[in-house]
Order: sequence, then C-alpha cells, then structure tokens
Amino acid sequence: MHLFLQAVHGIGWDLTGWILLTLAAELMALLTVPSVLLERRGQPLSALSWTLSLVALPFVGVAAWWLIGRAHLKRKRRRRAQARARIAKGFAELRPGALPAAGLEQSPLPFRRLPAAEASGIFPFVGGNRVTLLRDGDETYAALEELLRGARHHLHLLFYTWEPDAAGARFRDLLVARAREGVQVRLLLDALGSARTGDAFLRPLIRAGGRVAFFAPMKFLRRSLSINFRNHRKIAVADGHAAYTGGLNVGDCYTREWRDMGVRLVGPAASQLQEVFLEDWFFSTGEALAERDYLCWREAEGLDPAGPDFCAVVAGGPDTEQNVTRDAFFVAINAARERVWITTPYFIPDSSTQTALRTAVYRGVDVRLLVPRKADLPWTRLAGRSYFPSLLKSGVKIFEYRPCVLHAKTWVFDRLGAAVGSANLDTRSLKLNFEVSCFLHGRGPNARLAELFEEDLRHSDAVSLDSVEKGNSLQRLAESALNLLSPLL
Repeated sequence: MHLFLQAVHGIGWDLTGWILLTLAAELMALLTVPSVLLERRGQPLSALSWTLSLVALPFVGVAAWWLIGRAHLKRKRRRRAQARARIAKGFAELRPGALPAAGLEQSPLPFRRLPAAEASGIFPFVGGNRVTLLRDGDETYAALEELLRGARHHLHLLFYTWEPDAAGARFRDLLVARAREGVQVRLLLDALGSARTGDAFLRPLIRAGGRVAFFAPMKFLRRSLSINFRNHRKIAVADGHAAYTGGLNVGDCYTREWRDMGVRLVGPAASQLQEVFLEDWFFSTGEALAERDYLCWREAEGLDPAGPDFCAVVAGGPDTEQNVTRDAFFVAINAARERVWITTPYFIPDSSTQTALRTAVYRGVDVRLLVPRKADLPWTRLAGRSYFPSLLKSGVKIFEYRPCVLHAKTWVFDRLGAAVGSANLDTRSLKLNFEVSCFLHGRGPNARLAELFEEDLRHSDAVSLDSVEKGNSLQRLAESALNLLSPLL
C-alpha cells in the first residue's frame, strides 16, 4: 500500500483522484453489463467471462468490451445479407454446369437440409477437379507464383495478412507486372490483419491499374472499431478455373519460421472460391462482378471430367446466426467412423466440439490432435492446454509439434474425406471470423494428407495426462486462468 501511495504521489495525483477514477471505472463496468448480456444472449459462458472481466478489471474490461468484445453483428449482418441478396441471383444464373457428385460415397458432409442463409455458405460437392496439396510455404508460394503467371484474363486475391516485407513485395511486383500486361487484378485485404500494409506499399499496383480494397476498415471515431467481423480467408483465383486456398498468408515467416499448408485446385471447385471472393469484394467495394467472364468455368486442358476428386467449399462467417464453418466440422466429426486427424495452430474448442471429439472416441474412431509447442500467440496455447485433461481421459491422442510454429489447418476423415483451409479450431474461427475451407473427397487427397500428418507426428511429442496434471504449477495456473477467458480469445 505504501508503494502504491508513493506511485500515486509521484505522478501528481492525490488519493481522492484515484478513488474517483476507480469508482468511475466500476460504474462504467456496471453500466456495461446489460450490453454484455444482450450481445451474448444464448452464450452463457462468454457472457460470464466478460462479466467477470468487468468486475475484476474494470479499466481493462470496459475498454476491451467496447473495443473488441461488442460485435455489432446485427447491423453488419443486415449489410452482409443485403450484399449477398443483390449478387446471389447473378451467381445462380451463371454458375457453371459442373459435374454433380453422383458417384460420391460416404460424404464427409452429409447435409440434407439447411436454412437458406446457412446453405449459401456450403457449396455442393463437384467432381472433375485436379487437387494438389501444398505441404509447406515453399511449395505454396511456387504454386501461387505459377497461378499468377498463368492468368490471361483476371486475378482475384483475398488475404487476411499481406506483409510489406520481401515476400509481400515479390508478389506485389508480380501483380504489378500482370496488371501492366492487361490482366485484371483485384486485391482484397483485411483491414486489421494487413494494417501494416499501407498506401505507399500498394501504390505501384494501383498505378499499374490494379484494384485494391480493404475489408471492414477500422474507423476509430465510428462504431466500426470492433476487431471482430474480420476476414481471415486466403484465396487466389486465376481466370475462374484455377485457385489456391489454405492457411498461408503472404509474408516471409511462412517460408522460414512457420509450418503451414495449402491446396491448389483446377476445376469447378475454383468457381466456388471465385463466388466467395466476389461476394466479399462486392461487400467491400460495391462492384458487382456476377458476370460470365468471371463465373463461366472454362474447362482446363487435361482434366478428367469423371475424375475421382470431389471438392466442396465451405465459407462461414459471423453474418449468419449459425456459423456454417463450425457446423460443417461438427457434422464431419460425427459422421466419421474410422479416424479424425486434426492439425490446428489454435485449439480453443467450444463445448459442442469437445463433445463431438470425445464421443467419436467412444464410437471407436481414432481421434488425433496435432497442435504447436511453439506458438505465435502463447496465450492461445496455454488456453488450449486447459482442455487437454478431459480429452486425454476420453482417449483423444494429443501431440505437440516441436520444430517450429505450426500454422496448418488440416483435417483427415476416415479414408476418403479431408479438409484444408483457413479455419482454426477456436472460438474466433468458428464464430467471429469469415473463414473458408475446402473439403476434399477422394482416396488420393485423403492418403496424401494422412501421410503428411504422420510425417509431422514423427517430429512431435505425445502429450500425457501426467504431464498436463502434474506439470509446472505456474503454467497450470496460467492455463486455468486463461481457460476462463477462452470465449474471449
């Protein structure tokens, strides 16, 4: 107390001033509680976590709620729904006549009926695709460069993060060259994830004729300050028939310190990613591109129209009441009968996902979870470890990847299903962010992804129940504390 009074005196405040400031903060916290209860209606754990934060840390809690916690989703959902309705008709009229999934067996997404809003984010499985799994940053960037160089009509790119470093400059300059050659270039970046990528860095592309836009700009003097409603997708589409998606953004770290994965698609599934991009572009710019030049799939040379690889894009976000990313993975876990192997950099599951993983083990499914030992966000790793004991006790096998930061998001379902995309197994991806995942169906992609998963396991350590329950006391305390904040992370 003596030190506290010295500190107060040292900055020129008397004790009365601090008492008044504290009382004001506590009053603001109390007045904020109704907003928490209304915004988190139907989410008791999240509401309780925020309320506890307001009570325990009124200064921090109030600022955090109004800055990052309050989602303002109702207004944004209306805007998003209006944008989707205006462009959806053009999508339906111009959607390419891709092969239906007539020969699809044991679909990892056995949906039969969905509300209209949610159904718009779950595309049907289509065949006739050429699928290439990209095992790391080097393979992904080589494939992305080939994709950009091969375009003849247009290039559409959407990334959460585009760093203004050597890798960012390399791909920017390639886009500049393509724009000067007459290729239409559109680049959409998330305003928060690419906050360091300023006008000066992007100016050469704009001068070359490229179009650049930012998704949900942060406006500090308006209600758009929330860091929720972010676009975490990674998409690149060339001429409507070749595309990339996955976990990699554009930056030097993805070929150096991080382990990540992506997928290159040639075929009608690329048109599904195109629709996702065009909807996000329309929402951000008002430019409607539901036109034949962008949505009429031109058959790629060498493709087998009856090929065995089926793909379905799942594009979920907070603009619908039920996030289809969460629902798709929940359904896929429950539909599995043999194995569910998951790689995720951030593991903060909600109660339904935990139940799905546990009960899959009870059905005899081999459930394995690969997470990083080295995390770019250490608090998410600690929060995730707080869920390990109950999962380990149920029989879920958990491994921690040693060599570097693990950032891949991959799923293996039984012997036919797989998924690669931008979605993590955490609250932000499954509720608050716009994400895109490509579900794959075929023995080739499934076997290749399983092979890469097993290769990563050879560089990982199995997590034991003893190590979690009897480990370092301070770490276990930190894990338990962060568990309380899990709905906020």
